[in-house]
Amino acid sequence: MTPAAKAVFEFREPTDVTLTHVQFRKENHGPDLVQACDLNMAVDVPNTLLDKIAPGLRQALYWNAAAEQGQDQLEGVDDVLPNLRFPRLNGGKFALDEKKNKLAGFELLIEYGLGDEQSNMVFDCCKVVDRKIVTKEGGTVRLSWQVQYSGDRLDGDTIGKLAQLEQDLISIQLIPPAVETIETAPDEKPMENPFPVDNETLPLTAEDVFINGGEDGAGAAVH
Repeated sequence: MTPAAKAVFEFREPTDVTLTHVQFRKENHGPDLVQACDLNMAVDVPNTLLDKIAPGLRQALYWNAAAEQGQDQLEGVDDVLPNLRFPRLNGGKFALDEKKNKLAGFELLIEYGLGDEQSNMVFDCCKVVDRKIVTKEGGTVRLSWQVQYSGDRLDGDTIGKLAQLEQDLISIQLIPPAVETIETAPDEKPMENPFPVDNETLPLTAEDVFINGGEDGAGAAVH
């Protein structure tokens, strides 16, 4: 029996992404308040990257219409799945993580200035949260996520640099820990919705797609 493929989220080679949002805040570390930041990033990638991030998800969301109609595939070429199986399913938007889960222990490098060790910004012990995808016809996926960091590397100079880079295209490397570490936030009582809506539709997760096979959501409303 072939073992299941291990999910990996990483950008070991320099990769251009858009720094879509930057937020600075304070975190409680024991009795101390420590400077922290949330860095939201996004990039368009081929849907084959899903095979690393969430093995099996690409096959659940995409198919090859031409192959199904009998068109021969080229030998030695990986299966190409350019067509959406359910174009209207959840507006193509899917969450890859439970909201309370955080992938911990990442190292983030952001190229800056001359691109050398003195100019670049490096943050260790980062957390990756809120990973999402937006599927597109043709085999492209919009991948987004948030990197959280707190610590003494957020001095005034670094905060200024990050603020200036918001909405810019930046080059990053995101290295996961040797052993995957998932932190789970304590359960919190959800805040009551002050504007309740009957039959409110919740966003689908990747797990929902596997369980339902898209049968119940093919006509889901776009969020």
